[in-house]
Amino acid sequence: MENKLFQKNNPNRQKLIKPIADLDINEEVYSVATDNAFIADNELSIAPAITAKSAKGMSLKMSKRDVKNYIKDLKHLQDCLRTALKLELSTIPPYLCGLYTIKEGSNVEAAALIRSVVVEEMLHMVLVSNILNAITDPKTIKKGDKLFNVKEIIPNYPTPLPGGIVPEVPKGSPPFEVHLLKFSREALDEFSTIERPSDPKAPITGHFDSIGQFYEAIRYGLLRLNEEAKKTTKNGIFIGDPSRQITAEHYYGSGGKITKVVTYEDAEEAIGEIVGQGEGIDGTIATEQVLFGEDIEYAHYFKFQEICFGRMYSANDTNFQMPVKSIPTGKPFTVSWSSVYNMKANPKMKDYEKNPELLEKAKDFNKVYVQLLNGINDAVSGEPELVIKGITVMYELKYKALELLNIPLENGECAGPTFEYVEV
Repeated sequence: MENKLFQKNNPNRQKLIKPIADLDINEEVYSVATDNAFIADNELSIAPAITAKSAKGMSLKMSKRDVKNYIKDLKHLQDCLRTALKLELSTIPPYLCGLYTIKEGSNVEAAALIRSVVVEEMLHMVLVSNILNAITDPKTIKKGDKLFNVKEIIPNYPTPLPGGIVPEVPKGSPPFEVHLLKFSREALDEFSTIERPSDPKAPITGHFDSIGQFYEAIRYGLLRLNEEAKKTTKNGIFIGDPSRQITAEHYYGSGGKITKVVTYEDAEEAIGEIVGQGEGIDGTIATEQVLFGEDIEYAHYFKFQEICFGRMYSANDTNFQMPVKSIPTGKPFTVSWSSVYNMKANPKMKDYEKNPELLEKAKDFNKVYVQLLNGINDAVSGEPELVIKGITVMYELKYKALELLNIPLENGECAGPTFEYVEV
């Protein structure tokens, strides 16, 4: 479901976005008014912070230095967008492991929820690619150049979240890492931690504690560098080749809205879509002014909460402001933690070296996985018509995964997909 709040034709968007363009991060301190507009407050100038509206619509305190300097220059901004690609990709294999390990005919609602998140994460990769292409000078692109390096972008699990994102964990727990796990309570806790919104009142202290905060830094970097560049160049930093953009013509489906990025406002809309789908918009779990209802498409974090509690959110769940303290009270559904393939955690090809047949099946899976990423890379590197072809490879990926999951290992466990790079 697309996030309409940040679309350019939505008048409510201007309350959140237009004042940001006039923000002087060197001079004044701003606070959020009750109508979501920004107001200068000189009485607050003694405080070394501004309160700004993030891409997800949540108040977020950031020091002037953080806002101004996190994105240092255009190259750093491009590097951060490549990191964002790796970040989005890092979430897909864990979610797919959760999905693939659900046995056929069980956990129908949970599988549908996880599947919808995977589709949206792939959309996020395309949106990030559109932003990166939009700020890449065509004169710097050589024939055959790809937008990203597939080998470098594939994480090695378990892995920290890319981008210096360090979600809060219970006191005494080790730093958060992403693992490849079977469908389980542990896996759902991991998924919820990945997508958990940051505390609206929490400052950034040396690292980002959510994906939304990382994208907020990117958004400020886009804004500042574009305003600086527009002093000498009409289009600012948005000088990319429009033919390298993925549009609705190339990518369609239920995963959200594709935004063709040719201006800063387009980039902001794309970021709003990404963060809104992950954490929620305007401090809520849904989009726009809608509260709860079974037909509402909720942010990823809250979809995972529905699975954890085995209940949908309903119109009665009115405490939807962040942080959400209420639990879903809507229609219950069955969650079976036992109707699952008992996949070995964090499987690796090296684990299968003593079984040549199993190792070959793991390699076959990874070849399809790399082909999928190569297809996406080709699409965002000047052949946008290939994007759907790449995504259809997902069907083959599932069958290759099931072949692995049906091979028993020791201790009652079974093999599983490893999501590693192989040459194809």
